[in-house]
Amino acid sequence: MRYYAHIDHNNRLLGYYNDDLHDTIPTPNIELTYDQWQSCLDIRANKISDEGVGEVFDFRNTEEKEADVRLYRDHLLSTSVDPIVSNPLRWAEMTADKQAEWSAYRTALLDITDQAGFPTDIAWPTKPE
Repeated sequence: MRYYAHIDHNNRLLGYYNDDLHDTIPTPNIELTYDQWQSCLDIRANKISDEGVGEVFDFRNTEEKEADVRLYRDHLLSTSVDPIVSNPLRWAEMTADKQAEWSAYRTALLDITDQAGFPTDIAWPTKPE
């Protein structure tokens, strides 16, 4: 049995095929050994080199990466921070030190986009206890 990885012009994996199950193997493709095929499956490769080596590759462009970071940041703000800092009763029950922790966390989340590594290397702040 022969194994194939159907790829696009960027070597993005489009699907796996073998000649025992499939009458037609789409092109372009890369022929893989069983071990290469299994290795690619094990790591959930989405890109395969011409030599049959799989990798997990981020195909998003910079704008998409930035949007994803902002979306996650906004999710953290709306689900973790806002229910605490915008609730006067919960806020009043906290010590001044705890309020300062939550304020610092909120500010750090808002400043994510100012980090030098944005959008690919983000140091996410630690949520207060």
